[in-house]
Amino acid sequence: QSSQAELMLETLTAVYEKEILHAIIDLNIEFSSLVMHVQLGLEEKIKNDSDMLQTFTTWLETHMHWNDKLTSISLDEIFRTIDLFYDFIDCSLIVEMSDIFLQDFKFGVKELSIVSELKTYKIRADELQLSAQVEDLHESLPIIYQGHIPDTSNMRMISIKLHNQWESSKMNGLSLLIHNLLPVGHQQSIMKYITICITSEYVNLEYFVHGYTTDSLIDYTRKKLQFMHLIGIFSLYINDHPVFQEDENMNFTFELALVNAVTAGNNEAVELLLQLGCIDDTNKEGETALMLACKRGHEDTVHSLLSAGANVDIEDNKGWTALMIANEHNHISIIHMLLQANANPHLKTSDRSNAVMIASYHGNYEIVELLISKRVDYNCQREDGANAFMLACKSGHTQIVKFLLKEQVDPNVQMKDGANAFMLACQNGHIQIVKLLLKKKVNPNVQRNDGMNALMLACKNGHTKIVELLLKEQVDPNVQRNDGTFITALTLARHDEIVQLLLKSKAVKKGNLKEDDAASVYSFESHRTVSSGRHTVSDNSSSRTFPSTLTLDSGIEELTDKK
Repeated sequence: QSSQAELMLETLTAVYEKEILHAIIDLNIEFSSLVMHVQLGLEEKIKNDSDMLQTFTTWLETHMHWNDKLTSISLDEIFRTIDLFYDFIDCSLIVEMSDIFLQDFKFGVKELSIVSELKTYKIRADELQLSAQVEDLHESLPIIYQGHIPDTSNMRMISIKLHNQWESSKMNGLSLLIHNLLPVGHQQSIMKYITICITSEYVNLEYFVHGYTTDSLIDYTRKKLQFMHLIGIFSLYINDHPVFQEDENMNFTFELALVNAVTAGNNEAVELLLQLGCIDDTNKEGETALMLACKRGHEDTVHSLLSAGANVDIEDNKGWTALMIANEHNHISIIHMLLQANANPHLKTSDRSNAVMIASYHGNYEIVELLISKRVDYNCQREDGANAFMLACKSGHTQIVKFLLKEQVDPNVQMKDGANAFMLACQNGHIQIVKLLLKKKVNPNVQRNDGMNALMLACKNGHTKIVELLLKEQVDPNVQRNDGTFITALTLARHDEIVQLLLKSKAVKKGNLKEDDAASVYSFESHRTVSSGRHTVSDNSSSRTFPSTLTLDSGIEELTDKK
């Protein structure tokens, strides 16, 4: 059954390819007939109006940006001159010409309007350009132009080797590629002057160009080296002069090329690859081109990707969306663009963080306001229990803390380990937020599951002003951890000034130490060392050594008992 299905697929593919081939050939025949009628129509107009030829040549020179190129020549000579600039696919010149000069011209037994017929034809040509592939041109162009060998003696040949994925790209992609490699305003027909050779390893193009010197083409294309690398060219010659050459990338795909183009910030390559239909593929981290553009703040690229229909809500391997990434990097204008493109602001990462949490952590006040106005849940907690308010307190973003308090956020919510916003502010030294929360009557004595409290965390991290503030608030300095270590704020203090503050507040494990006992404790804290798995405790007059398995408080007790 499998082999039968494969055989049927091969048969259908062959039939489709044959239909496309015939469609291309038939289209060219039809176009040749229409061009003949255009020329006949113009001849009739010129015969009836002596000024018509001059009017027509003036329009052409203006349209093509030529200076007196068509002065004093016949209609036949004009058509030989413009033959370079149109073909059965790129037929805009003929369509526009007819629309201006042949509005009332009809031809054939059925009295067909040449303007209507050409406009209908162009629609079909555009559709074919978006459906037929480069490999179809490889077969059809030699048939179409056999016996019509153009004069290329005064032309320059561009020879290009492309990764073989180009074989299945659409015809319009080929046209876009050529136009991107040549100076702006290049108007020459592509189909009449290109040869396509497809091998199992690469696609080879030879294109003859009119109107440029070899040196000018070399100079221009050398400015496009990164562009060539990104879009899948691995060799380019002008006549016999090498401009670009590198080893073929066997892993090249258009989708990854788009990601790489965004990473490189090459908007020209991005635009081309988007027009080839590459948009939502991801790299190994699960990032799309849109995510990378958001990360780097490339507004033009983001606009191009959104215009091309990029999916705004794809998630990377960690559950992050483009909106979250732009949020993290504070690219406000991009965030507005994403929201206008209907990005979902309510999505969450794999650890259950949402956009408000990310904005709060990174201090993006304007974004926090915007997201909350869109009813994003600011009370949402991620897997570890943290919420937007806690993250703002942790990072020291006072303006966001005030805003969330006005929004009636609960400042007493705790994480799974028992930590709350107040502890996080104390731990990270954000005294303005600490004062603000104390005014809100937050309980400064709350302990985590392991017994740690705000004072311990401030002592451990050396935040002297916060320690002083908490002691004034009558926070008990003798609270111990409850994980079997019996660690207190004094044990954790790493700064002399904090130790002195704690000693003045009678911070000891059991209380009742005299002043000289307190000095011994301070000496222990200031001079303890760890060597060979043992604590050495010195009080300047004697020293004792304790196994490292004993707690530091145990060392303090033995030293105190000795005295």
